[in-house]
Amino acid sequence: GNAYRSDDVDIGPTSDPSSGGFYVGWTRVGEWLKYTVNATATRDYALNVRVANVGSGAAFRIEVDGVDATGLVGVPSTGDWNIWQTITLANIALTQGEHVVRLVMVAHNAENSGVGNFGYFSFQ
Repeated sequence: GNAYRSDDVDIGPTSDPSSGGFYVGWTRVGEWLKYTVNATATRDYALNVRVANVGSGAAFRIEVDGVDATGLVGVPSTGDWNIWQTITLANIALTQGEHVVRLVMVAHNAENSGVGNFGYFSFQ
């Protein structure tokens, strides 16, 4: 992972064709991923989040401009850290223009301390 980032973001390679070759993994409660997005129109968007997880009880939330936009979102067990599933979250309201979106790790698996692996997220 250090080939792409020199800070403390844990990334790993994946053969998942949807995830662009890499994922963010080894996630822990309290960590977050932050992105700047530009909404082309004011409307409700669907947000797709690509996850892989072993265990139950893990959750994250999506914040838009510092405000919780989703509440807790459970991360399903996919059976392996490299078996991927897409979660679709409907009705994420964005006004036209630039926004800061954070994916915040909220709860870890009952079986281990991980929240899950994240391949991508995209608005539609």
